[in-house]
Amino acid sequence: MNEQERHNRSVMLRRVRSVWLEGVLEESLHGGEIIDLGFAYRPAALGNSGVPSWQQAAEYDYLLPVGTKIEDVFAAAGRVLLVLGEPGAGKTTMLLQLVSHLMAAAEADEACPMPAVFSLAAYTRDRTLAEWLVEQLANNYEVPRKIGERWIADGQFVPLLDGLDEVDPTHRPACAEAINEFRARHPGVSLLVTARNRDYQALATRLHMDKAIILQPLNEEQIDTYLGRHGRKLDGLRASLAADRTLRELAQTPLMLSIMTLAATRPTEGETTLGDGLLSRNHLFDVYVERMARYRSRNMGYSPSDTIGWLSWLAKQMAREARPIFFVEDMQPSWLPRDDRERFGRRARLTVFGLLGGMALPAALILLLFGRWGAAAGLIFLGLLAAVVPALTGRFLTRARLSFNRIETVESLGWSWPWAVLGFGVGALVGLALGALVAWLDRWTNTPWPALLAAGGGVLTMIESALLRGDLRLRTTPGQGVEQSRRNGLMVGGSVIVATVVVGAAAVSVAAAFMGRQALVPAAAWLVWLALYLGAGCGLAFGLLAWLQNRRLRGILDDRGSFPADATGFLNFAAERNLLRKVGGGYSFAHALLLDYFSHRAG
Repeated sequence: MNEQERHNRSVMLRRVRSVWLEGVLEESLHGGEIIDLGFAYRPAALGNSGVPSWQQAAEYDYLLPVGTKIEDVFAAAGRVLLVLGEPGAGKTTMLLQLVSHLMAAAEADEACPMPAVFSLAAYTRDRTLAEWLVEQLANNYEVPRKIGERWIADGQFVPLLDGLDEVDPTHRPACAEAINEFRARHPGVSLLVTARNRDYQALATRLHMDKAIILQPLNEEQIDTYLGRHGRKLDGLRASLAADRTLRELAQTPLMLSIMTLAATRPTEGETTLGDGLLSRNHLFDVYVERMARYRSRNMGYSPSDTIGWLSWLAKQMAREARPIFFVEDMQPSWLPRDDRERFGRRARLTVFGLLGGMALPAALILLLFGRWGAAAGLIFLGLLAAVVPALTGRFLTRARLSFNRIETVESLGWSWPWAVLGFGVGALVGLALGALVAWLDRWTNTPWPALLAAGGGVLTMIESALLRGDLRLRTTPGQGVEQSRRNGLMVGGSVIVATVVVGAAAVSVAAAFMGRQALVPAAAWLVWLALYLGAGCGLAFGLLAWLQNRRLRGILDDRGSFPADATGFLNFAAERNLLRKVGGGYSFAHALLLDYFSHRAG
């Protein structure tokens, strides 16, 4: 393994640790208290076991001793395992415990494959699983596609596929077939898949895995041990569990037991309580959400009603786009009503036109100071004309787009010096030829067009050829991608201005030696405009426009009451109350059931 491969591996491991272990496991809904789950082998769940599918009843399961570790089960299964369970049974927490074990092994030994968690909710049936994994590595872990393809071929990472049941029902059979095809083509790659038991049983296509296990409901001893950690303050909940059979059944899943514990702790005046009689899951979530929205009342920067309303709106957007993790960078104009969406696009075009058109004013002012009114009017006219083209076409450079109806962040940049030299040389020659033609047509202003256009063409083509996106990106803090886009835009724009002024000043000085000093005034004005125009355009294309659009979108959502402008502050507030949890630089709902609850509450 060479240094570059070792670096890529290190970045990937940091990403997994930051997102899934520090961001999810340590901020889990159980407040860090992990319940030892029970497992049972279920051979009939597999399509290659030879066991009749009707033997999927619980009495045909092979129970494992309570306390058996998931890493031991995974190893015993030849590192190819299907995990089934009921909603809230602890599948995701169990998965992350396995990630923790695999991470420790991968960090200690370079020969051990790296774990990577993927949400199958994003799967579509128009590609193989290998192609989908490469795409997800690129989108969620910022791994270049060529590296991702090599990692899969060499078995250098363990795909942990969470939520087969979350795949669109129309795509679910194709997803199961894609997993089986992947297993056949990559027999040496370790693999784990989780699914809700009921949805998997309804699936006609069975997975071909080495082993299948199903998570067991919590027994009375496990429940009592968990409640005993909280002392006498849960005596009321214990009494309710003893008296209410429905409540006892709900408490058999770790998620609902955790919610009951939090909902039963210290009710205050005006809050919903657990009450008497039969309880539904939705009522438990009502109590839990209201309790956590009021939690730590001294920090009530957001009212409970606003908190619940905004989270409901967010859940609706995430459910619609099948996004298990929300990043501030994910916010798009498509989240707006149609009329607002169209106005947003027009506003973005006007912003680009205004900024680029405004770059002509300082240069025109220079000409006006020397009494050249006609030249100043001509410069403003050409400046506005040059601003219209990007605003209408959505392109400033050949490769870099100005996207008006979608926010495209620019979070990582790279630079190639060989391409920079080649691009500058080609651009300067083309600009020199074009400048000679313009100088032949313009025989009145005494402007050194060959020098100016050679400088502008060289710098512009250099940026176009040499500015590259970097290989790996890490979003470790909320809104990092938007802020990085702003920084990249300012850096690129400032660099282009400086480079154009320096190269242009040198070229104009040479031209003035032949044309006389009278060429300096128009040359200085046009050079100022050229530098500002190219700098502003490149800055917008490489991040500034995305930053401005994000700010504008958040302002519109705040005005409509859909979501607060201070998105990061609110999301952190919700995470402190165990309604959300931080996942690296993003956020997910504390559990898929909580996401379902809020999305349905949103109507």
